[in-house]
Amino acid sequence: MLWLVLLLACAAAFAFALSAMLEQRAATQATRSHSLETVHGFSAFVRALVRRKLWLTGFVINNVGFLIQAAALHLGSVALVQPVMVSQVLFALLLTGLGSRLRPSARDWCYVLCICAGLIVLLSVSGAAPLHGTPNRELVIWVLLAMAALVVLLVGSARGQQDARIASMLLAIAAGVCFAGNAVLTKLTVEDLFGPGVLHTALDWPGYSLAVATASGLLIEQAAFAHGTLPWAVAAMSITNPVISYLAGIFGFHVAIPHTAGALAAVSVTAVLIGIGISGLAHSPITRSKTQGHSQVAVPS
Repeated sequence: MLWLVLLLACAAAFAFALSAMLEQRAATQATRSHSLETVHGFSAFVRALVRRKLWLTGFVINNVGFLIQAAALHLGSVALVQPVMVSQVLFALLLTGLGSRLRPSARDWCYVLCICAGLIVLLSVSGAAPLHGTPNRELVIWVLLAMAALVVLLVGSARGQQDARIASMLLAIAAGVCFAGNAVLTKLTVEDLFGPGVLHTALDWPGYSLAVATASGLLIEQAAFAHGTLPWAVAAMSITNPVISYLAGIFGFHVAIPHTAGALAAVSVTAVLIGIGISGLAHSPITRSKTQGHSQVAVPS
């Protein structure tokens, strides 16, 4: 079962990376013929985008990736699946390199090895990443409320910041928290679908909360990109998402909380290695867009 969950999580990460690459290239092509400075120009840009086969292909692949991620969350715990989703950055690096003259440098591959080593440590130490975890709805609600309060606090703090770089960082962290909430709500929605059924799912709150969390995350993400330095925004989101997801998966679900010295050490080492790897890749020339405001780095969702 562990290998099936890992295979599904990696497949979802690949689908998201491929989707991000296709959509970003379609957006770059559409931007050349439309100004984004006015409402009319932005509306024309969106209409042009949805008529492009390249963007539609990316959109379909993104939805396929979401279904695969939902299957992984159905079979495994949030604390296991979401950290593996950071492999999306690795796939984005490889896919971007295939379509451009740039090639990953030796430093890029060192950062890749850091992320892989972090995942290996997390998955190889018993008790560090619980495989299964059914939701504890009372605790999940408190976890989601805490995440929502954190997002409000971060966005409010960003609005009062004079330094655009700090504002961008705060917004990026808020977007990462939203994407972590997205994973928790996806798990709850899938549990509803395969448990009580479709009618219960349509009447239950997680599905609607999932739509709100997804829309909020995307809007805050774009605001983070628009405010400041792109690599740091991408790194902040990519690190925040798995960290908050892991904590939510531990404290909001019926799982054994890591308590042994070995498990706690494995979690700490994993956090450091993945943080170094993602931060380094976010600053790599190959994962930075040639156009401002767009990133070729796929942000784990």
